[in-house]
Amino acid sequence: MKCPSCGAAASGKFCASCGKPLRVKKCPSCGAQLPPGSRFCTGCGNALSGGEGARGQGAAATAPAPGGNTNLAWWVAGVLLVVVLFSLGYPVLTRSNGSGGGGPAPSGMGGATGGGSALDLATMSLEEQGTVLFNRVMRSNSAGDTADVTFFLPKALVIYEQLNPSDSDGLYHYALLHQVGGDHQAALAKAQEGLAQVPDYLLLLAVAAEASAALGDESGARELYGHFLDVYDTEMGLMRPGYEHHQAIFPAYREAA
Repeated sequence: MKCPSCGAAASGKFCASCGKPLRVKKCPSCGAQLPPGSRFCTGCGNALSGGEGARGQGAAATAPAPGGNTNLAWWVAGVLLVVVLFSLGYPVLTRSNGSGGGGPAPSGMGGATGGGSALDLATMSLEEQGTVLFNRVMRSNSAGDTADVTFFLPKALVIYEQLNPSDSDGLYHYALLHQVGGDHQAALAKAQEGLAQVPDYLLLLAVAAEASAALGDESGARELYGHFLDVYDTEMGLMRPGYEHHQAIFPAYREAA
């Protein structure tokens, strides 16, 4: 017999010259004779399910790739981690609004991320979280983005409650957050707490006056605004801690007074 692959004289099941099978295969669909190792019939084109080539192809198609299950598990875990971090990272909501309930919002704070981004607070200290959240609320309030304010304000208040600031600038931040949230009584209380220590602190005088006016105490607001104007030049000359960070808001407060 001759080898169907190389034509050499051969016997047995495999060719001694080329090693190819000597048995001629037939297509199970149309009966056509096929060369050894064929994966598809040359007569009808059907895939061969029985041959060595077909078996190898099927095994390759069905056998899981090494580490496939592990890769899938890591991929699923990665997706879940992104979802968790996104929910903890405070996603930004954007809608339009008018009021923020708190008068002019300080600008030039720095440190806050812009609209459309998320805040990653996990690696920050409590003080840094307070600063970043305060800046975010103020910027969003100034832009009229009430959805953003509604989302971030409660988080900022929680952080400030934990910080419990006693310095004038920290109490101003705390009072202003309450003012933006519409809790004028709490804003006034925090401002008065700071004014008990530094009676001429301009930022606390301004937010206390605004809160008093919002609460309907016009005489109290006038008194506080009058005091603000009386000490304005002197205080700006002193440049107390916190004043340098809020330079942009002083003209608005003075105009309101």
